Amino acid sequence: ANNNTGLVVGPTATTTMDGSGTMYKAFTAGANGSYVQKVRFRPVGTTAATVARVFVSSSTNTGTANTWLYDEMTLPAVTVSQTAATSVFELPVNAALPANYLLYVTFGTSTGSTGNGYSVVTIAGDY
Repeated sequence: ANNNTGLVVGPTATTTMDGSGTMYKAFTAGANGSYVQKVRFRPVGTTAATVARVFVSSSTNTGTANTWLYDEMTLPAVTVSQTAATSVFELPVNAALPANYLLYVTFGTSTGSTGNGYSVVTIAGDY
């Protein structure tokens, strides 16, 4: 499986919910399919409140014909601190993905200036 661990994403907003717009690849299922347990969102820098959306796609060419909204979660505004730990937000998936299917992530609003966003990590395993 291809897991884009540590990918910092978010400055670009995507208001569409149909698989179009700026999509960030978070995971690619293996040749025999994969089981995805969850997607973790760790704030990087000071972030604005937004909604994270997770999509499933059968193609690297995302679009309305082959990409579907799986789930979404509210992410609060976060102020970076040097004295308090930053919360991690987890979206349970608990689903099998067919071979070579992909997970993509988008954000409903900009998460802030360049360099501020979320480190997205997918917890999954191949069959």
